Amino acid sequence: MRELRGNRSQSKIAKILGMSQQQYCNIENGKRGINPKYFKMFETVFNEKIEKLAPDIFLIKKTSK
Repeated sequence: MRELRGNRSQSKIAKILGMSQQQYCNIENGKRGINPKYFKMFETVFNEKIEKLAPDIFLIKKTSK
C-alpha cells in the first residue's frame, strides 16, 4: 500500500480512514490485517479492489485428499 499512498502521509491516510496513524502503519507494514469493516474505505481511498490491496485474505488453501 505504500506505493499506492503516493505522497500522502500515513497520518493523512489514517485520518481519512478513521483510525490512528499507528493502526494504519501496522497494516501497511504487514503487522496487522485490515479489519473487514474498513474494506470499502480502503477500496475508496486507494481506488483498488480489496482483493488487490490484501490478497492474502482471499487466498484459498489447496488441500489434497
